[in-house]
Amino acid sequence: MRIMAHHSSLPYAPAAGGVTKEEVLAAQNGWGQALVNIATTYDDKGFDAAKAEAEAVLDGAYGYGIGPVLFKPTLTTGNQTFRTTREGALSYFVGGNPKYPGDGGFALKGWRDCKIENAAVYLNGSTGTTVGNVIITDKDGKVTTVDKTWTFLKDAKGTVRIMAHHSSLPYLPTSNEKISEAEVLAAQQGWGQALVNIATTYENEGLAVAKKLAGDIIDAAYGYQFGPVLFKPTLTTGDQTFRTTREGALSYFVGDNAAYPADGGFALKGWRNVEIKNSAVLIDGNTATTMGWVIMTDKNGAVTKVDKTWTFFKDGAGALRIVSHHSSLPFDPSPAKPAATVVNKSKPAISPEVTSAIAGGLVFGGIVGHFW
Repeated sequence: MRIMAHHSSLPYAPAAGGVTKEEVLAAQNGWGQALVNIATTYDDKGFDAAKAEAEAVLDGAYGYGIGPVLFKPTLTTGNQTFRTTREGALSYFVGGNPKYPGDGGFALKGWRDCKIENAAVYLNGSTGTTVGNVIITDKDGKVTTVDKTWTFLKDAKGTVRIMAHHSSLPYLPTSNEKISEAEVLAAQQGWGQALVNIATTYENEGLAVAKKLAGDIIDAAYGYQFGPVLFKPTLTTGDQTFRTTREGALSYFVGDNAAYPADGGFALKGWRNVEIKNSAVLIDGNTATTMGWVIMTDKNGAVTKVDKTWTFFKDGAGALRIVSHHSSLPFDPSPAKPAATVVNKSKPAISPEVTSAIAGGLVFGGIVGHFW
């Protein structure tokens, strides 16, 4: 006796009926409370407990068990902008996944309140779509506003699940207000203090907390949300010399990114004081460029001096943002030491005439190779 046909499937479950506006609003508020719960769990019980909380939220509120979720988080970029899988969404919320090295854990940023202000709610059968603002406040009272679109689906069991989620920072048009020199100097001083804060946070609270702080500082001080930033750090080389993306900048400052293996975390080097000495400040409307020295002192008293050029622009909210940042070690005019001469006594000596001819040929060949 042999089986010649075998069909197996879960019973068909029709939709549970149309979704109501009240159900959509309840799902939104549930999402906001879940974000706060993950943050407080992280603060009180640590990463593992927060990750478990986030997994429960994803399984209970999102539709990854039904199919791909159309999730575009606020702070993602490049090939990892869209998180259509559960793994990608979990990494965005809590980080800790080497496949997503740019994730710092959005849900771990100390959130304490989440308010949702819808511009409109559209209902169509078992789906509901909303657009509006989500306003989140952290434990220090800092407020972040994002533009948010959700699409919810009521599944066969009557659970309202997120099937599309698009989040972005509000568009800030360039300000026409002229930058003042006082604002430029304040922005520079803020950058210097931020460098010290990252270093001391690393020593007192560890890499994860310092990395989150560095990400927040980049978001507040640089202009990556407006486009590429022309950032050339001091200690970068080769194909990774220029850090025009947020991910590359964050890696330079704190390391911990396998995509940038040479980064040791410049901001983690024990800095205790930063002094800025401008050679000149050029102001042109809502942009300003500075050139001069930045002098940094570490906890052991060692001093590092770099040549620095910054360009700032004033955004629509009146904040100054770095859009160009070039840093380099000062040129050292002292002559290079001659290379040591190694004599191999096991081989016959070469006459001075032959040695001169060989050296001349190598130099000439080097020049030709360089220009061609």
